[in-house]
Amino acid sequence: MKASVRVGRVAGVSVGLHWSLLVIGTLLASMLAAGRFPAEAPDYAGVWYGIAGIATAVGFLASILAHEISHAIVARREGIGVRDITLWLLGGVTRMDGEAGSPGSELRVSGAGPLSSLILGLILGSLTIGLDAAGSTRLLSVALAWLAAVNLILAVFNALPGAPLDGGRLLHALLWHRHGDRLKATHAASRAGEILGGSLVAVGFVEFALRIRAGGGLWLALVGWFLITAARAEAANAGVASGLAGLRVADVMQRDPTVAPAWMGVGEFIDNLPFRPHAAFPVENRQGQVVGLVTLNRLRAVAVAQRERTHIVDVAYPIAEVATLAPDEPAIDLIDKLADNGAGMVPVVDSDQLVGLITRADMKRALRRPQVLSDSGTVSGHGPSPGG
Repeated sequence: MKASVRVGRVAGVSVGLHWSLLVIGTLLASMLAAGRFPAEAPDYAGVWYGIAGIATAVGFLASILAHEISHAIVARREGIGVRDITLWLLGGVTRMDGEAGSPGSELRVSGAGPLSSLILGLILGSLTIGLDAAGSTRLLSVALAWLAAVNLILAVFNALPGAPLDGGRLLHALLWHRHGDRLKATHAASRAGEILGGSLVAVGFVEFALRIRAGGGLWLALVGWFLITAARAEAANAGVASGLAGLRVADVMQRDPTVAPAWMGVGEFIDNLPFRPHAAFPVENRQGQVVGLVTLNRLRAVAVAQRERTHIVDVAYPIAEVATLAPDEPAIDLIDKLADNGAGMVPVVDSDQLVGLITRADMKRALRRPQVLSDSGTVSGHGPSPGG
């Protein structure tokens, strides 16, 4: 999940918003202002319901951010790097550099989010009770009560035992600790996530069909479908990581890849493309330094009349914006880097010089090999385990 807009840093972690957040924020503010608040706190002017709806929607997003920040803070204390946090339609995503090194570490990182939501819910609930007792503004009490309930629901829902929820990671940590097999624990937690997601989809469609909670039923089904797809992806990534364990980037990359000369015209380059070109090409200057990455789509987007006068470097992504790898880095790192680039390839760079390229096809070939020999001739990795 990539952020559409970066909004700054919280506790040293970069935070971004996905465009889908505008959808849920607008819907939430509208539903609260037009439905719940007037029903539970009548006799206020319409503008106050609007203000309360917007403020409560912002408070909801802040609650999700607090949940994710808790994960990030504990992860850093456990020695795990944190890239960023993105808030989106179905909650938040915290991207980390690597995984927990032990079951205990994973238990602490995964449990931090639900625990923070639980504590926040209890604090807001206590504050609501105190304000009611003091005879405070009814609309304020209703808004705080709603936020308290939502945080408690977040705590309970995220603690459900199924990947990729926090509860699934807690289950993974327990199974990993009990059986000592990280990959099997991942498959078990992912399977639990699929079952949980399937159950939510079934309940959601039943509610929709019986008109019990038409809109809520569809929302529940959407959340369930997300859990199913995310759980399957997590299991697949675990299999890939297992297959790449012990390999270096140099063991997987293709050497002497096709490059795009920075000074060449777009038209000339397109005219000389191979029959089945890559989706993107590293861009080199005359000194042989990698200066960017250009996708086939960006090249073809240049108007035909402008192609001869437009140089490749003019439409390429600068190398500072491109995820790259060094030849001696662990091959496991390429999983995230492939996702970051979006073009399905990662340039391998050593001292600003292009030494290779890795595509998804290269990764799949590496996984099919029963064993891969390093340059020194020793075995440096094994193929994927059954079911990976």
